[in-house]
Amino acid sequence: MKKPVVGVTLNWYRNEDGKVPSYGRWLFGLNQSYAELLGKADVMPMGLLPVSEDFRSILQVVDMVVLTGGGDPDPELYGQTENGSVNCSRERPLWEMGLYRTARNMELPVMGICLGLQLIGMAEGVQLIQDIPTEVDDPCEHHGKPDRPSRHPVELVEGTLLHDTFGEDIEVSSFHHQALREVPAGFRLAARSPDGIIEAVESEDGRVIAVQWHPERDFTGPVLLRRMVDLIEDRI
Repeated sequence: MKKPVVGVTLNWYRNEDGKVPSYGRWLFGLNQSYAELLGKADVMPMGLLPVSEDFRSILQVVDMVVLTGGGDPDPELYGQTENGSVNCSRERPLWEMGLYRTARNMELPVMGICLGLQLIGMAEGVQLIQDIPTEVDDPCEHHGKPDRPSRHPVELVEGTLLHDTFGEDIEVSSFHHQALREVPAGFRLAARSPDGIIEAVESEDGRVIAVQWHPERDFTGPVLLRRMVDLIEDRI
């Protein structure tokens, strides 16, 4: 049986000024933990490069899209001024929101991870909490450090795929300081952390699952991605 092709977005790293004339402004990459996750799920991964804004042509060759983690999006993209966002970017968020909207129009399954969840929310008209430690009372430790991500519990909402897969609550690997302010229209809450932060949403049509934690760094990733792959078996 043909393996499903999963299109994966890449992180955008700024090249040093001296390299821009030869190499261009951006260097694209992905942490190995994502590769290991995709390998465990037994899929054929394909990196999605921003070669154009003809998103439909790019997505014609994939069966599913994974929007990966990354840095803070420019708050102007969701109608706010800077209030705790750090090292903001516009180019990647704009491109990936266009990719996401086209994937939805094509009825492709989409999985969002950390920034991926936030971009899905932004594309659906939702604003972000720009800095959890300064905006949320008695917050959990969501951010941690690159070499030691935070771990905290999340409560999964009954009736969701996440609850059906993992039960009532789990502990997850977390590395973020921003989050959705509300659940987008057409979606339902799937998980919250003890401080009330939205940790996951699922679309009402069942084609989009997005989590604020990093499933590629804990036990939830392979199981969740395989559940998403089940959605596309009829397509291949």
